[in-house]
Amino acid sequence: MRSLFLKKEKLFILANIAMLILIIPVLISIVFIGNNMDYWVYMKLQTLRSNLFLFAVVVICFLMYLFLTKWINTRIDLNHKRTNFIINLILILLFVGIYFLNIEISKEIAFRLPWDIMVTRGSAFEIAAEQSMGYQSYFSLYSNNIPIAYILGKLYNMSLEWKQYEFPAEFFWIQINCVFLSVAGYFCCLTVKKLTQKVMPMMFAFVSYLGLVAMSAWKMAPYTDTYGIIFPIMSIYFYISYRDTNTRWKKIVSIILSLFLAMIGGFIKPSLYIVIVAILIIEILGVLEKFKETIMWLCIMCALLVIFSVGTVKYKEYIITNIGLEVNHEVEQSWHHYFLMGLNEETTGGYNSEDVGLVGKYQDNKAERIETELKLAYDRIAERGFAGSIYFWLRKMVMTFNDGTFGWRTEVWVDSYYDDLASENDWTQFLRSIYWEGSLVGAYNTICQFLWIFVIVCIPGVCFVKTDTRKKYNILTIVFLGIFMYQMLFEARSRYLFVFLPVLITIAACGIEEYTNILLRKKTKV
Repeated sequence: MRSLFLKKEKLFILANIAMLILIIPVLISIVFIGNNMDYWVYMKLQTLRSNLFLFAVVVICFLMYLFLTKWINTRIDLNHKRTNFIINLILILLFVGIYFLNIEISKEIAFRLPWDIMVTRGSAFEIAAEQSMGYQSYFSLYSNNIPIAYILGKLYNMSLEWKQYEFPAEFFWIQINCVFLSVAGYFCCLTVKKLTQKVMPMMFAFVSYLGLVAMSAWKMAPYTDTYGIIFPIMSIYFYISYRDTNTRWKKIVSIILSLFLAMIGGFIKPSLYIVIVAILIIEILGVLEKFKETIMWLCIMCALLVIFSVGTVKYKEYIITNIGLEVNHEVEQSWHHYFLMGLNEETTGGYNSEDVGLVGKYQDNKAERIETELKLAYDRIAERGFAGSIYFWLRKMVMTFNDGTFGWRTEVWVDSYYDDLASENDWTQFLRSIYWEGSLVGAYNTICQFLWIFVIVCIPGVCFVKTDTRKKYNILTIVFLGIFMYQMLFEARSRYLFVFLPVLITIAACGIEEYTNILLRKKTKV
């Protein structure tokens, strides 16, 4: 068994090395090349200062962080129950306050968004009115968006039935976004606190989350990117709780919650199934180490996943029947389509209308379309060659990671504002000058980019841990590899990272703690 344990440890060491090999070239390219990298120009964020300048500021702030760490961590003991309770209470109050602040901001800048959000919004109205939807090509192509349209329709009805509701019914969607952003932030901080048992990395997570997520304009978007944001981090939190406890009933409750949340997240946004894959990888490797102690739990997990999978499939079928939707499965886009689109040169692996257009040619023969998509995908790889493909994926990853607003500036434009919502005063103009075209747009972009570069710099820190502490970070490492490979292999851009931000910020907060441990430990020895 010891040999199996050593093999397992070597696998996780290799996972850490793979993580470094993937993220370091991207980090270097972002800092030293940035917008000069050859990727889809439409995705390039404009800031007041270069990424290299912002990186220099990050280094200065990191030194300040080290100084504060020596002062704060020695004075606050999170193992003390009363202290821990007070910090949890403070976090709850902070995120409740952030929720109400976001509502006030949203009232001034809320508007109706374009592209997929516009389609799901329109369908939500039909669902709320209990109209039979009939055949809609969009939902046949992208059946993964059926659940979000149904959810929005039910929420719209709920707001209409709420007689005391003082805002336009659509605004309720944004309020739910604001709730989710606060809940995800709370669990982000809780997860960091649970893993590190330190105050400073938790504060780093809070500040990063506040700037990149809580105050992000993405709260305006009632879509899978925001409605899915609570599920990955909550699933990981309860999985860590399952690993930490030896009490059987706590383990059962924790793993049920972890897998249920991960499954619901994937139901809303399929990329979130990455968390389930990561959990299964760790548990299967755990069986290799301690078969008798872990096989029962793996069997329980597999049984739960089967139950939840059948449940989500049946519920989706119920939704389709309930709303009278006719779906043509022959045109449904599968992973082959997103793999092909993720290799296109025109948008550096982003959305490409020509690749989508293949559906029109093969609308009655899905199998033939898939065969064509795979052939075209392999042709693109063969045409680039090995070195060309590596360079393409590097450009694609820089495009994905080189935007601290996560596509808000490049993918969203003002359609029309909600009536009778904004105050139309100086406060309104001030906020719109930050989030839309105005004097503070550049400053907002620059602050977001600075925080994001800080996060990217800290992410590799989780790889520099001792063997005896590596185990607690394994879930973060595997999830990060899943996120990264998903972005690399399929159609993706910076917006697709937003739903994973609570997890990425958690990784960065743990990473900065490991940097701190190494540097302060060395200094102490000297």
